[in-house]
Amino acid sequence: MFYLVAAVLIWASAFIAAKFSYSMFDPALTVMCRLILSALLVLPTFFRSYQKVPVQYRWQMWGLGLLNFPIVLLLQFIGVRYTSVSSGVTMLGTEPLIVALLGHVFFQKSARLLDWLLGIIALIGIALVMLGAKSTDEVTILGCMLVLLGSIAFSFSIHLAQSVMKAIDPKAYTDVIIMTGAITCIPFSLLLVQDWHVQIHSEGIFAILYLSIGCTWLAYRLWSKGLQVSTANTASILTTLEPVFGVLLALLLLDEHLTLVTFFGMLLVILAAGTSVLSPMLIKYLKNKMAL
Repeated sequence: MFYLVAAVLIWASAFIAAKFSYSMFDPALTVMCRLILSALLVLPTFFRSYQKVPVQYRWQMWGLGLLNFPIVLLLQFIGVRYTSVSSGVTMLGTEPLIVALLGHVFFQKSARLLDWLLGIIALIGIALVMLGAKSTDEVTILGCMLVLLGSIAFSFSIHLAQSVMKAIDPKAYTDVIIMTGAITCIPFSLLLVQDWHVQIHSEGIFAILYLSIGCTWLAYRLWSKGLQVSTANTASILTTLEPVFGVLLALLLLDEHLTLVTFFGMLLVILAAGTSVLSPMLIKYLKNKMAL
């Protein structure tokens, strides 16, 4: 479980590192540099890993690389430029619910009535976060919506990747998806750059290195290693801690300020996602207790 918690904590800090990097790079350049450096780390094993991918899945891996990295990261990192880190990671907290609802609508996976009700509660929470945006410059509707769109894209990728991940070794999958994501990211990043001015400084360099080595290469390695010794249920529970960690880190490290309305909205989103993940295990536990 330690590996999973460490990965979630690292991912929760990604938006904070992004904020520091923006004083040196445009967000689109930040994403491109992050992925290129991560690709260099997996380059020594990439070709061997790519050979392990069955031929019928290779084009799908390129699509997953495009969806997981350029599309998701560009939406999220450009979005967090316009909003606070705490509101951004709250949008990430909707992912467990989005995964369940997208599975019902697009992938013939039944969602529970509870998931739909929790989805409504999460939407109310998002609406409150947006409402709180009117009284502060730190939170914007545009930024929150871009991060939310990134979460929707990531949730789609989870469903699309399931069949591929069953056929490929986790380490090979990670190597290939990072490399294909980096390659497909380059044209999109160059197209979306708004400011080509680069101001090199130690703080920004450290942020880029942390995003590349920590949030991409190391966190994915920790997550894969953790999944080998933990159950999927444990992993899904721990993912709901990402917005909690993210909000706390933003308040501590960036001195962000939240209005009461925004805070209450974030709380609704986090509680809805946590309930969605925990409720099946609680129901199973109670049924087992009653059967004894």
